[in-house]
Amino acid sequence: MDFQSIIVYIILILAVAYLTLKFIFPKTLNSLLGKNNNGNCGEGDCNCH
Repeated sequence: MDFQSIIVYIILILAVAYLTLKFIFPKTLNSLLGKNNNGNCGEGDCNCH
């Protein structure tokens, strides 16, 4: 197996892992990225986003 094939397989594994986290375990992905989705947007939230 040459270097290019190894890189392709690594990128494929990373892409599948990201999509799995994004669509099957979204709360885990948000906690890994440090995002906070508690719905608190501050004062005067118009609920338009």
